[in-house]
Amino acid sequence: IGLLVFLLVEARPDGLESAGRLPESFQGGVLFAMAAAGAYLLLEGIGSWLKSAGRAADEGYRSWVLAVLIAVGIGLHNFGEGLAIGSAFALGEAALGTLLIVGFTLHNTTEGLAIVSPLARARQQGSVADLAKLGLIGGVPTIAGAWLGGFVYSPVWSVAFLAIGVGAIAQVVGQIVRQMARGGSTAGTLARRPVLAGLLAGFAVMYVTGMLVG
Repeated sequence: IGLLVFLLVEARPDGLESAGRLPESFQGGVLFAMAAAGAYLLLEGIGSWLKSAGRAADEGYRSWVLAVLIAVGIGLHNFGEGLAIGSAFALGEAALGTLLIVGFTLHNTTEGLAIVSPLARARQQGSVADLAKLGLIGGVPTIAGAWLGGFVYSPVWSVAFLAIGVGAIAQVVGQIVRQMARGGSTAGTLARRPVLAGLLAGFAVMYVTGMLVG
């Protein structure tokens, strides 16, 4: 969460600054806000769909189907991350783009655990090729998004892509917090010493990384 919140704080001003450079008729601030909100709500909807699909899977589908569904949902989410990375570099924000790559890479490690968790619960061992397919489903959209965001450049699309990245980060942070709380108090969960230590460590890692790449 510390890593991702740092990215959220870092990306938001850059997106709003780019929005401010658009012609007034484009209403850059509104475009940024609506794109971020749309990305957040879309990913929330995907999460709800995956949750209901998971219940169906428990009733009859194989654990492999559930793992694929999770990988597809994460791949769609990662497409938004790739758009943010490509747009950052297209805008000349190399430091921001590098921070996004580092942060998303660290976060996507935990996404891999989420993908294979249904197989682990069912004690189903997939082959290396099967695991590679799941990884490609979840990871390749990041590359596609980065290429699209980096090469199909326009000021309007750059603002929209950065906003999608902000919305995606916010949704992931909320998802992780809810998973950690597990029905308990969110504030109480975040106030625990191990959680606070992790938050501070995340901020520190990203701050130092930002100094090195900046």
